[in-house]
Amino acid sequence: MSAAAPNMSAPAPLTVGMPDPNTIKKQKEAYVKMLDEQYKQGIMVLDAQAKHQKDYLVGQAEQQKKQFIMQIDMEAKQQEMALEQQRQEQMMALQQQAAQQKAALEQQAMQLTMEYQQRKAEEEMQKQQYEMEKKQQEMQAKMAEEMAKFGGSAPVFQNLAPPTVAVPAAPAQ
Repeated sequence: MSAAAPNMSAPAPLTVGMPDPNTIKKQKEAYVKMLDEQYKQGIMVLDAQAKHQKDYLVGQAEQQKKQFIMQIDMEAKQQEMALEQQRQEQMMALQQQAAQQKAALEQQAMQLTMEYQQRKAEEEMQKQQYEMEKKQQEMQAKMAEEMAKFGGSAPVFQNLAPPTVAVPAAPAQ
């Protein structure tokens, strides 16, 4: 034999325990598929969160709108009540003024009526007094006439003139 060959063993394979390219390709495809599924699930979760947040914001906005509308309605009712109270107060003041004016008018009418009745009574008294004096004068004249017929002298009171009666003028109004 020739020189002794050193005891050599075949080189150890470097690819031991490593997956081959076919396996790598399959693993890669499976991993890509899993990543795509995770991506789709991530998008679904984000979409669901975004929808939930939007719904929450819309709900909050609706709630705030309702509260704002209620507040405005309440303020409007308060203003309406204040206006109604003001109207009632003004109506009462108007009624009071009307009642006072009617009372003053009634009193004035009553005073004028009483003054008229008083003057009318005075007028009647003066007229009666005038009629009485006229009759008295006529009777005196008749007596004097009859006395003259009998040849007697006229009585002394014949020359008396009837008293004059002054009728007051109506007051200017």
